[in-house]
Parts: sequence; structure tokens; C-alpha cells
Amino acid sequence: MTAADGGRTVTWLEATVGDPALGELWDFLADQVALLADGRVRTRIRHVGVDAGGIRTPANRLLSDAAILATALDVQEQSDAIVIGCWGAPTEPVRAASTVPVTSLPDGASRAVGSLARRAVVVTVSPALVPIFRDDLTRLGPAGFLAERPVRSYDPESSHADVVRAIHDPEPLIERFDEVARAAVEDGADAVVVGCGYLAPLFTHHGYTSVGGHPDVPVLDCNRLAFSHALQLLDLAAAGIGPTARGYVRPSGARGVALAAAAMRMSSTADEPSPRP
Repeated sequence: MTAADGGRTVTWLEATVGDPALGELWDFLADQVALLADGRVRTRIRHVGVDAGGIRTPANRLLSDAAILATALDVQEQSDAIVIGCWGAPTEPVRAASTVPVTSLPDGASRAVGSLARRAVVVTVSPALVPIFRDDLTRLGPAGFLAERPVRSYDPESSHADVVRAIHDPEPLIERFDEVARAAVEDGADAVVVGCGYLAPLFTHHGYTSVGGHPDVPVLDCNRLAFSHALQLLDLAAAGIGPTARGYVRPSGARGVALAAAAMRMSSTADEPSPRP
């Protein structure tokens, strides 16, 4: 955690169980999230308690969403806000069930892009994720995205091992991403959003902030956009403004008790497996 004024804590909810073999990645992510906070709030990384196997099939996505919801309910008592640090995130269900402000990478990015761009494109790490992210953007109803193919990916996809190597040697992943970003600019994109919560801080850390050959086309860090959104929601909550009761119906009574019990079974109460608390 970082020292911060006001004692508020933002939990960055990572949608994997936190494989210890990727400890260097979790350390890097924790450091970068703390940099986003810039001393304004405390930060911590929390991994989900169930390995859903990703989100690339409907069944896996359903289990991943449930694991994220369960873990969010588990951490809310120790959090003032939650950022779901992944795309393909169950933002609305978690927001409805949680007692603290909630955002996610697609939610925060789409809200910001509506004010920052007119023809943005999301570039992610695998063709299999394109329809999933596109459907999520459509559901969120954001403005500011290119009408044709607002979500794209590089191919072949990258692995966790590629990402860990990129902490020290980012050029291969930057080149893979930038090739697709340049093609998006040729199609009219005026901004490119990083569609990965690992690549976004890597690119920022290594100074890749605009599309190659197009210094006027920014590469937007989805983590920064989501974290800024979380701070905005925190400020609104302090002013008494939160999710509407009719729009985000919170489980109560027997339903609330059943949800809490199910969440307890699915979430881990142990410290996250990352080397950092």
C-alpha cells in the first residue's frame, strides 16, 4: 500500500488467481497502480479466488464474472472503491451489489473516450477477445469510437510469458500492437485504446504513448482512464451521489444473504498470492 491523504483505499481487482510464477508481473502491476494513485489514495491488488480459465467461452466468462463479483463483495469492507482491472468485466452486476463505487477497464475507458476522441479504436491481444470486447462496448453505449471495427487485435496473440519479458524488453510487443494501431489510423482512428490491463502500464512505463508515425494519435492507457474514473466516483460518493436505486437494484433480504453466502464460498479470504500485499 502507499501512504495517502484521507486514508481512502482503492482495490485493483485482478481477474486471475495470481499465478506465483508471474510474480514479477504482479509486482510491476502493483507499482504502476500505486503510481496512478500518486499519493491520493492507498492502493492494493487483489486476485480472485477461483481460476475460471479466462473469458473466451461463454461458460468461462460466466464463471469469471461470478468470481469477480464474489471477490468484490469480499473486499468491499476494506475498500473505498474498486477497479475491476480487466476487460470483459461484469461492471454493472458488481456495481449493483457493492456498497462502494465500482468501475472497470471498459467502463472507465469508454466514459473517458466519449470526451477525448471521436473515432477511437481498442486494440487487444487476441482475435478471440474482439467480439467479447465489442459486445461489452455496445452494451456500455459509449460515444467516441470508430463505427467500423471499433475493437481489433494483433495476431498471433501474446502470452503471459511475452508480457513478463516485455517488462524489460517491450519492443516486440510494442511492434505487434503498433502494426494494428497504424492500420486503424489508416481507417480513420483518432486515438487507440490499449485493450489489456497488462500492456497499458507497460507501454506507459516505456514511453509508448502515440501511434508510430502519428504523434497526433494518442495511445490511451486504459488503466489510467479507469483509475481516474474511480477517483471521480469516489468524489461523487462523498457528495452523496451514487448509483441509482432503480437502475442498480441491490440484493437485499434473503437474496442478499444468499448472495453473500455464495460469494464467501467463491472468494479467497487469504492474502492474494502476489508477492505484494
